Amino acid sequence: MSAQPHRPPPKPWSMKWIVLAIAVFAVGYTLVNVYFRKPGRGFRPYEDMNSRATTARLLAAGWQKMPVDVRRPVEKPAGGDATVTRAAIGLGMDLEDKFAEKPKLLASIDRVVAPATVAHGGDYSAYFAATLPSQKTQLGDLSLFRKGNELVLIPSTEPLPGKSLMSRWDDSTYCVSLSTTNLPPGRYSMRIVSKGPAAAWSFTVK
Repeated sequence: MSAQPHRPPPKPWSMKWIVLAIAVFAVGYTLVNVYFRKPGRGFRPYEDMNSRATTARLLAAGWQKMPVDVRRPVEKPAGGDATVTRAAIGLGMDLEDKFAEKPKLLASIDRVVAPATVAHGGDYSAYFAATLPSQKTQLGDLSLFRKGNELVLIPSTEPLPGKSLMSRWDDSTYCVSLSTTNLPPGRYSMRIVSKGPAAAWSFTVK
């Protein structure tokens, strides 16, 4: 058998070029990835597919999503002139089958303070006190949907960050505001849903 030809070890300068090429590629890949990556959270197949299915069902049934602001008021309101009653439990039959994944609702809507009238183009604000499902949750997303002269507020809850973090109380007061710029003058019904009976009332845009 003939002896295998002896291969000389790579020269030090060639190894430096290889390391340099790897470093340049890594830096370039990182820059391209950061530049072209979309802002926000990454694609979550299950959640995103459910969200798209829910949006399609709501639109097909005539529901449209409206912008709404929510905040924690500094002081609880003393009273309002809108008469608040109780409505169906949960999302209600008109919305129950529209969600591919049911939102995690508040335990109950305990009190609502809202005006009976608002000037067209102004902000309509309502205050509500609610009970959380547990002291390990907090109010997360709050969505407002409109179908004709019917408005539905859907507050959903989310876990508090951390495994041992808990809130001091399981109830709190919130203020929601919506613009009436895109609401034609007229009478509107509104409800806030929860696991228990919804809180419902009417108001007039003048």
